[in-house]
Amino acid sequence: MTGEIFTITKGYKVFQGDPKGEPMDEPNEIQLFGWLRARGYSEEEASKLIEDIDANGHVSIHISK
Repeated sequence: MTGEIFTITKGYKVFQGDPKGEPMDEPNEIQLFGWLRARGYSEEEASKLIEDIDANGHVSIHISK
């Protein structure tokens, strides 16, 4: 499996790998939606991921290369 793993935490802090140290980005909801769409997620998938972050505090995603 090739690609990258990202963890996005509540407050929309994006980490590469585990959520340790400084986040690589802190987008707002609209920017995060665009970031997810640019990485291949559909509108529905991106919206669901954002809902999951808000409900569960974090999500981890794998982005294939």
